[in-house]
Amino acid sequence: MGRIFGDGSTDYEKYVRSADLYRLTRDKEQWMNEDENLFQVTHMSMELWLSTVIQHVDQGVVWMNENKPLQAARMLKRGADIVDFLISSLRFLEQMSPWNYHQIRVNLGRGSGQQSPTFSHLLEIGKPVLAAYEALLKRRGLTVDDIQQNPVTHDDLYQLTSAMMTYDENFMRWRYAHFQLVKRIIGDKVLSLKGVPATALQDGTERKLFPELWECISRTTEVYNARHGAPGNSGYIIPKPKK
Repeated sequence: MGRIFGDGSTDYEKYVRSADLYRLTRDKEQWMNEDENLFQVTHMSMELWLSTVIQHVDQGVVWMNENKPLQAARMLKRGADIVDFLISSLRFLEQMSPWNYHQIRVNLGRGSGQQSPTFSHLLEIGKPVLAAYEALLKRRGLTVDDIQQNPVTHDDLYQLTSAMMTYDENFMRWRYAHFQLVKRIIGDKVLSLKGVPATALQDGTERKLFPELWECISRTTEVYNARHGAPGNSGYIIPKPKK
């Protein structure tokens, strides 16, 4: 049990359940070194933040289903901002020495960040988001290409599309930052506690939740060039729409 601050009598302490939070951390006598409290608190708080991201994304889906794209965009953008904040929080762990981390790793047992329940959920959350988005576009009689090529006309849907891409981009950035942290603290030529090479984390750094939205950007460039004679040709072949 961690050190207790306050007596839990104020309304603030009761609301945030501060005494319960302190009790969740390891006691100082249990620390392997002076960095363990930081390590545990960072991961504990990250679980709570990621659960908040899930809540925002879920609410975005609800509002897409209710034909409220701007409200959905607001929730997805805030979720993206939380992920961006979590990227910056990794700098605290970067300040740990590899030696101190390996001491802490003893208490972690066979645990791994890949076992995070919120992270696992976020890996799959793109499917319901994309399904709700596509259903919304279908009800409007539009495609992603229509939105990108007429962003002012379809401003509400463009804002939603942009928010989804920002969320997707930040999630990839977060996974990349985590991979860099692993290389810095553990190394990229060793196995994780689950027996997986650290380099396997790199595969997820480019894995998009909404690949269709990114593919549309290339098509938009080609369409603009074809219409206005702009220089440059990426050689991108515009796929035929699915029937």
